[in-house]
This record gives sequence, C-alpha cells and structure tokens, in this order.
Amino acid sequence: MNRRKEIMKEYKERKLHGGVFKISNRVNGKYFIDRSANLESIYSRFQFSVNTGGIFEYKLKKDWQEFGAQAFELEVVEELIQRPDQSEAEFMGELKTLEELWRANSNLNPADEY
Repeated sequence: MNRRKEIMKEYKERKLHGGVFKISNRVNGKYFIDRSANLESIYSRFQFSVNTGGIFEYKLKKDWQEFGAQAFELEVVEELIQRPDQSEAEFMGELKTLEELWRANSNLNPADEY
C-alpha cells in the first residue's frame, strides 16, 4: 500500500475527540460556550488567534480588540470520544446534547454570555 492510501485509511478510521469548551474573558468575566467534534483543532485555532492577534470568534471581537487576546483563556469543560459505531452526525448530535446539559447544570450567569 502506498503512503497516500495509508494516510487516507488512517483519516477515515480516526476517532473524533470532541467536547464542549468555554472561552472566558479574565477582565470582565464574560464567556463564550460552544462545542466541537475536534478539540485539538479548537485549541490550535485559539492559540493561533492569540499569537497572531486574530479574532477567534466574531462574538468576542469587541472585547478581543479592547482587552487583547491575552485577556482570554480556553477551557475544555466536557470531553467525548466518538464511538466506533457512531456516525459523525450522531456524534455531533451527542455533542449538542452534552452542551445543552452542561449549560443547564452550570452555575454561570446567562447574562454574562457573549
């Protein structure tokens, strides 16, 4: 098998490592919550935004520009690994439910959400 086929096979067989994450503004206490099927990608994107001064999420734009990227921190609040028998759509549905449960059970003030 050539290297390209090996890479394609590995990609198709990979397990997604997703979850719910929160980005907090350490200056004013506001927060942004979302979910992703690929937490590694979210972490990399966040770090890239911090290092380059780019904006991670449009909802954060005003405060990102006012306080700077260093005022924000990324925290994974729930993790989930895709089961082998689970489609990507099923996994995303499970992540959505996980996010809803986390929001319902958290002590965060909804008024402080971006």
